[in-house]
Amino acid sequence: MESGTIELLRDAGKQGILLAELVQKTKQSESALLQIIDSLSQKGQVTKVEENHDGNSTFRIIWQGSDESEWDTLEGCPCFICPDIDQCGASQPTSPWVCEKLGTWINERLD
Repeated sequence: MESGTIELLRDAGKQGILLAELVQKTKQSESALLQIIDSLSQKGQVTKVEENHDGNSTFRIIWQGSDESEWDTLEGCPCFICPDIDQCGASQPTSPWVCEKLGTWINERLD
C-alpha cells in the first residue's frame, strides 16, 4: 500500500499531487492515505501543503525523498565470491533471504 503511494508521489514530481487525486488513483480511503502521508512526512520524505482548490481546502502532497540510490557500487558483495552461488535462490539450499554474509554486508551499507 505504501510503496504504491510513494511511486505515485515520485511520479507527480515537484508539482506534487492533490490528496483527492491520490485517493482516486490508489483507491484507498483518505484517512488511510493521511496516515501514510503523516508517516512519510515525519521521515522527511514528503511535504503536505494546504491549498484552496475549487473553493475547498485540501492538501497537495509533494515528494521530497531521494530518488537516487545511495549505493553506487556492489564492491565487496559476498555473492560474487560465494562458492554456493549456483545453488542460491528461492527454494534452494542457499538463499539470499537467510544468508548471514549478505545480510551483514547490506546492513553495513545502511548504517
